Amino acid sequence: MNAAAVLRRPRTPISAAALVGALVAIAGLVSGCGWFGDDAQALLPLPEERDIQYGPLDTCGEERSDECGGSQTLDIYRSDVEGPNPVLIWIHGGGFVLGDKEDGVREAMQPILDDGWDIVSINYRLALPDGANAFPAAVQDVKRAVRWVRANAEANDWDPDVVAVAGHSAGGNLAAMAAVTPNRPEFEDPELPEDLVAQDPTVVAAIAIASVSDLAAFAANEEWSESMGHYLSCGDGCTEDDFARGSVHPYVDGNAAPMLALHGVDDPLADPAQGRLVEQAYEQAGIGDRFELIVVDDGPDRYRGHDPDFERWVDDFRELLEANR
Repeated sequence: MNAAAVLRRPRTPISAAALVGALVAIAGLVSGCGWFGDDAQALLPLPEERDIQYGPLDTCGEERSDECGGSQTLDIYRSDVEGPNPVLIWIHGGGFVLGDKEDGVREAMQPILDDGWDIVSINYRLALPDGANAFPAAVQDVKRAVRWVRANAEANDWDPDVVAVAGHSAGGNLAAMAAVTPNRPEFEDPELPEDLVAQDPTVVAAIAIASVSDLAAFAANEEWSESMGHYLSCGDGCTEDDFARGSVHPYVDGNAAPMLALHGVDDPLADPAQGRLVEQAYEQAGIGDRFELIVVDDGPDRYRGHDPDFERWVDDFRELLEANR
């Protein structure tokens, strides 16, 4: 495991001028192509059990447009190991405004399936310019998905006591938020049906990969300041308090679940300093032993950036999951 000194990098003045071009580029990133070309990390084949609704929203349909506002649907990747199986919920990235579970789960996550975990890859509501689906809608959806897994555990041969979360980029933020906000009513959908209200929304562990944990730092990237205005409902006048509402570290207390955070030393969107803030919050809450920060400071440029090498670190993911199984 390689660690590097964590330094907060100078922030770029907030501007929305380059948003459109950046969204096109990031769309390539979250789909495993575009920026990375032929060197993209391979995906697991899409499972047969797809587009299962865990909530009432299915606005994307077959079009799967980035402007559809997301959906409350999920895909199930099954382990060949006999159950009841623990479940890892996978959360895609895309800056809270882009992305789809169709972007898939990395092939390098196969060892987690081999260990007997089923992987449930979810969509969630995406923030729109008109203010729809703003924070905390996406966090509520992750918690709703956790409840749905538990409510449907018997039918799917799952262990309802062992549900973990993992995600990349904005998905890493959402996985971390699920871990550090157990049983906080402001992050629960007020319109949950009774069968889901009866379920526990807490998770046993979280894996936050290139997580945009500090939204003030993320919004300092001028390509993403406008999307943060949509996500946090603060337009172009977002304050530090606004950014803190959607950041991970302010919510950490003694009830937070174990977490592994993986950051590339040269990541322009999720600088390791963002992981350090969460690490410090865990330490201040007296639970520093529940948090592990990995900073990748070697290897190819892209792996030290926003697309860490999943294959290299999958054993660390497995270790965290098995320790909390």
